[in-house]
Amino acid sequence: MPESHDFFVATDPETARAQVRDALAREGYTVDGAEQGALRATRGSLGLTLLIGGMANDRTFHTRLDVQIMIAPDGRTVARLLRGSGKSAIKGGALGISRGNRAFEQAANAIHTTFAQSGVLTESIAG
Repeated sequence: MPESHDFFVATDPETARAQVRDALAREGYTVDGAEQGALRATRGSLGLTLLIGGMANDRTFHTRLDVQIMIAPDGRTVARLLRGSGKSAIKGGALGISRGNRAFEQAANAIHTTFAQSGVLTESIAG
């Protein structure tokens, strides 16, 4: 499973940041600003996840994702989705890993769809 996903878009960083924020919010994440214009998205309850682990459902399983917004050398804006801190295995063993992978994939798909529907996505690379 990739640890990051880069979305190259033909729009300014502020518009890209707003589109990512909206896409993740629709997936149930609380999205906050982070250092250097990045975003931090969290969903679910850490306490509940630590208590019941992988038995938590997709929306209650604690997930954290980070998004860095930057400019590529060719001038395109890049939104890099990163797995956040907090290992899924610690929070639920094999089921936790599966839930963490699924959450990352769903978030990447939501961001991809948002950028594609607005006509700004130029390239999408899982890394």
